[in-house]
Amino acid sequence: MDVDNFLNEYFSLIKKINDFHFSYLVANKFKFPKTDYLELKQFIDTATNFLLDLDEHILNGLAGKMYQDIESLYTFYKDFVKKTKYVEVIFYQEYLENLDNYKALKDEYEQLKKSIEEYNTTIITTEEKLKTISEKDPSYKRIKKLYVDSIYELSKNKDRFYEIKKELENIEKREELKFFPKFNKLKEMHILKLEKILNCKLYYFDKLLWYNASKSQAVIEFFIKSNINGEFSTKTFIDYHLKNIDISKSNNSEWIMYLKKISKVIE
Repeated sequence: MDVDNFLNEYFSLIKKINDFHFSYLVANKFKFPKTDYLELKQFIDTATNFLLDLDEHILNGLAGKMYQDIESLYTFYKDFVKKTKYVEVIFYQEYLENLDNYKALKDEYEQLKKSIEEYNTTIITTEEKLKTISEKDPSYKRIKKLYVDSIYELSKNKDRFYEIKKELENIEKREELKFFPKFNKLKEMHILKLEKILNCKLYYFDKLLWYNASKSQAVIEFFIKSNINGEFSTKTFIDYHLKNIDISKSNNSEWIMYLKKISKVIE
């Protein structure tokens, strides 16, 4: 398997998923927003759960299906980002191990390594044994021969061991030059496309969520009771959270920083 075949297979699932969702969005003339809704996702999740507590019907129909679709796609996205974080591991453990010539040499390398350890043990054992017996001992010649043969085989195995080690290093260097640039380029391309898809879906879900909220009597009553002014939207709800959060609690500091950050994102 060469590098192109490996990469085609490795990225086949995300390509299939991206192509399906992107084609659907384009064919149905969905708008791709400039606002980073992926950055807003944590708050959108918070708002969704909060609104569900007020009105369990908020996610009925299309909104619920959209939310499930986004959650499934987002889980895949996070898993893929995590899976592809350490490219070196993928290179050594997945790609090289699928190269026939590399795998055969690696197997021989490991076997030689084991043989070298065994011959070293035999040499030490026989050398110690020879020190304890005389040359007239019936077993002396046999042990001596084993000792000499082991030294010879050890030398021969070491020569081949370092020869293979050099071959493996050469293959690694050669394949690195082909693998890393192509892998990183494809990784970035597929992740960016999936982020664009998620961003679009989150944008439309956010609009639908707050449309449903604006029709909910329970949500309307909460807005009136809480003196929340402005339209039913994520922006309004972020402002409400910033005004009412207890800044004296240390465990709120990160959440406050996040709210301030996303309040600028959605402006």
